[in-house]
Amino acid sequence: MSMTELEGLEECLADFGCSNREKAEILRCHARRDIPGMIRLLRRHRQTLLDRIHKEEAQISCLDYLVFQLEKEIQTKLRKDD
Repeated sequence: MSMTELEGLEECLADFGCSNREKAEILRCHARRDIPGMIRLLRRHRQTLLDRIHKEEAQISCLDYLVFQLEKEIQTKLRKDD
């Protein structure tokens, strides 16, 4: 792989949000031509991203529920005041 291609790989890893440790591990696998190792590490990082998304989705759902309950409370209060 040329230096430009290696820099492209490093840039992609940064864009994927890989930590410095993850990038170093993947680049070591790349230097050894260990494609299965690279795939394993990339899949692990992908799972980390998915776990983070799922956690944040759950937080959004809780937030939406709280807002819904508060809006329902406001509507109930407004009906009582009429």
